[in-house]
Amino acid sequence: MSKSFIAVLDHEHLENSMFLTSFARSLAQLGDRKGIIIHGDSPYTNRLIQTGMMREDARLRAIKDLNKRLIGLFADQGISTIGVHGFQKGLIKKSGEDIELDLKALNVLHSVPNLLISNLAEEDGDPVHVPLPYFAKQVSQSIKETEILLFSKNEKDEILITESKDQLKWGDISDSSVENSIPDEFRDFGFPVKITTAADFANWPNLKKVTLIQ
Repeated sequence: MSKSFIAVLDHEHLENSMFLTSFARSLAQLGDRKGIIIHGDSPYTNRLIQTGMMREDARLRAIKDLNKRLIGLFADQGISTIGVHGFQKGLIKKSGEDIELDLKALNVLHSVPNLLISNLAEEDGDPVHVPLPYFAKQVSQSIKETEILLFSKNEKDEILITESKDQLKWGDISDSSVENSIPDEFRDFGFPVKITTAADFANWPNLKKVTLIQ
């Protein structure tokens, strides 16, 4: 099986229109190089809560709306993308603390190079939110020859990816580097990832600005 990627659109980056445009342009340049994009909610959730919605309802609404918006953004760049929520098509089921990815369903959906999946899994017939870091880890462990890509919080001055070492361990990263470069949701991830930028994503799998964190 050829290598693939899981590109993570985290909470903060989903609110950054410049980042999303750059990401979409890079995705367009990948052509038929195959990968999965995953996402959760964004600060949009809090704005829905301020209208009187309950948090869980607001989060579900935000994630569903974001999935549609991202598909539209990618379409504007001429990118063919299938958008799906984890609870659809029996794709991802949650039982207790565990989630299970149906690889057969994934392969059917992944007929085009780009598949966009939200972190809403199915539990007892209902959609439920799964924390994005755990969701990314579980999906990655279910697919052979794939790597998780996170995007630096600072596109212009990437502290991690300009260090002399191109490989780091989670326990060796300074607090300032974590704060400035790693998305907040993933600060305690502790699982192998590559940190890169939206612009350099166009070069995958031969990334030029990248640090592997083991």
